[in-house]
Amino acid sequence: MHLYYKDENLGEIKDDYTADGFWLYGEIIPNDHLEKFRSFFNALVDEENEFQEDRYDEDWLNEDNWFIIDNAGLKRGIIVPAVYEDGSFNWRWR
Repeated sequence: MHLYYKDENLGEIKDDYTADGFWLYGEIIPNDHLEKFRSFFNALVDEENEFQEDRYDEDWLNEDNWFIIDNAGLKRGIIVPAVYEDGSFNWRWR
């Protein structure tokens, strides 16, 4: 599976993920395209500080722009995912 922002592949999601209620937890192997989103994701997962939406592109906050495409080519929408520095990756289907 792969994480996409619009038509841009941001990395491979390992198949060994777990589910907890509506949330899925796994690991992402990011590619170079993910780097432009790094500060955005760091701010999203920072529990010490309040997330400031006005610092980021409105399109990045639009859930209609985030997808996972599985190995069979099926494209499914997700809410804005959480991507951590260590490669941990959390998402929820729309």
